[in-house]
Amino acid sequence: MSSGRLQQQFIRLWQCCDGKTQDTTLNELAELLSCSRRHMRTLLNTMQERGWLTWEAEVGRGKRSRLTFLYTGLALQQQRAEDLLEQDRIDQLVQLVGDKTAVRQMLVSHLGRSFRQGRHIMRVLYYRPMHNLLPGTALRRSETHIARQIFSALIRVNEENGELEADIAHHWQQISPLHWRFFLRPGIHFHHGRELEMEDVITSLMRINALPLYSHITQIVSPTAWTLDIHLAQPDRWLPWLLGQVPAMILPREWETLSNFSSHPIGTGPYAVMRNTNNQLKIHAFDDYFGYRALIDEVNVWVLPDIGEEPGGGLTLKGPTEDEKAIESRLEEGCYYLLFDARTHRGANQEVRDWVSRVLSPTHLICHADEQFQRLWFPAYGLLPAGTMPNPAMVKNPPDWKR
Repeated sequence: MSSGRLQQQFIRLWQCCDGKTQDTTLNELAELLSCSRRHMRTLLNTMQERGWLTWEAEVGRGKRSRLTFLYTGLALQQQRAEDLLEQDRIDQLVQLVGDKTAVRQMLVSHLGRSFRQGRHIMRVLYYRPMHNLLPGTALRRSETHIARQIFSALIRVNEENGELEADIAHHWQQISPLHWRFFLRPGIHFHHGRELEMEDVITSLMRINALPLYSHITQIVSPTAWTLDIHLAQPDRWLPWLLGQVPAMILPREWETLSNFSSHPIGTGPYAVMRNTNNQLKIHAFDDYFGYRALIDEVNVWVLPDIGEEPGGGLTLKGPTEDEKAIESRLEEGCYYLLFDARTHRGANQEVRDWVSRVLSPTHLICHADEQFQRLWFPAYGLLPAGTMPNPAMVKNPPDWKR
């Protein structure tokens, strides 16, 4: 019997006996745990060897044996919870503890970077699962970030300065306004072991041809080994930047036949997916990655939906001593915004757009929000926090709140 199963049986036995010493029989205990008399004897002997209890057996009809608990079920439950936490079995942890507040406290105590059995492990807490990681589909911001760790593209766009960097393609050039050539690295492997082939690249890029941003691609061919030519219907000097976006990530050509590919995708990136459930996303460093190997060996994203209901939170930075803890707070690099669909009758109406803009003005919304949100939310005058100054025209002509 596994250690976890044995712990569960002990906790159940301790609860049935209220943790008190009992004068009982094997048959009575077997009925409590719904098992055979023989199996009950095995359980008691094993638990006694672990030092959890003592079983003083008495032989003879009518005689009762004595069961004494040396360990409490609560203490063993805590130990079991710690074991599950170390094994990243969050789903089983939730079932064992039951209390979401207690589970959260345990998770928070293990957040951050740790070193275990020679491996660097990063644990973070998130408010929702990420079941869809398929490039080319509608991905949210967090899924986009994870997809960049799992997949590679022909070209990488540096997120800090926007400059192009080599990825699967080590060089590229514009032959003519309608013709681009890319030179690919050989010997690249997917996470499932197969070597990347030109057909994988061509299939992946033809797949996104249906997307508006890539619809001007007319032909993709490989004139020689590890050389890729892309022909366009119209000039596009930004094509290399487009090929560095998540929709253009390279997939194995057989991806549609692979089980649960959207949630357990296979790419050529620095990290591979180990587990993706409602309670956890685990990725680990891909040792055969063609670039620099990732420094963090394993990243665990623990899902706790309740934290999504909170307006904000802090990050505790632990120093060598308790006196060196700090709380860091900063604006999130992004914002919520609303787009009008000009293709619809109401969306094309300027008066309707003006009215909605007045009603849903950021300043107006914050003024009528709860105090906890007013402390943490700020009007966005741009997509990034750098644009914190309002548009002069808006200041000069403020909306009429009375209308």
